[in-house]
Amino acid sequence: MTEPAVPAADPADPPPTTRPSLGWLELGVAALSYVVVQLALAVVAGLLSEGVPPAPVLVAISGVSALAAVAIALSLRVRSPAAVGLVRVPVRTVLVGVGLGLVVWLVSRALILAYVAITGDTSDPQAALTLFSGPVAATLVVLVGGLVVPLGEELLFRGVGYGVLRRLGYVVAVVLSAGVFALAHGLNVVFAAALLLGVVNAVLYERTGSIWPPVAAHATFNLISFALVLAVGGQT
Repeated sequence: MTEPAVPAADPADPPPTTRPSLGWLELGVAALSYVVVQLALAVVAGLLSEGVPPAPVLVAISGVSALAAVAIALSLRVRSPAAVGLVRVPVRTVLVGVGLGLVVWLVSRALILAYVAITGDTSDPQAALTLFSGPVAATLVVLVGGLVVPLGEELLFRGVGYGVLRRLGYVVAVVLSAGVFALAHGLNVVFAAALLLGVVNAVLYERTGSIWPPVAAHATFNLISFALVLAVGGQT
């Protein structure tokens, strides 16, 4: 009995490719860079403003430090945007992220109320991010907080964080990456909401292989939150 003939590969065909992956080195460097860059920018902004920097600057520091940390990590060895999920997906997949972002925001309202009822804690270290006045400041806060920050944080916590932790297993990676993401937002009224968003976005990233659906979910969550701050004139 003869083996079926296997057609020879066409020399003109491109070689098979595998998606690049980051390692523990990149994760450690990204985490350290995130903290160092954020502290450095905060100190400089504080000195220049002679006090607490304005809200647009604080929001920008959060987004820029995350983007910088990812860029530094990628520059070490891999140097491929695909390693952090920067790959194209159908528009409908991104729209799924938008819908999930809305659902997470709605559920988070109940989580916040439950947290306050149980602990009596209404403190929020991020409150300074919502203290702005004037149309220019409002526009900057909404655009940077609703678009730049979600991109930076998703690339850092999902693209790098979840991407590296995935080698420990799916469930472990989801729990750890979401937990660190929530802790980065502080032990306060937004912790549970951040934890839920982190879990949903880790699952989204796992299922789609792209960072764009999680970015869409995160951006939707943030844009709704900042829009409500503008609407009611205070923190939500």
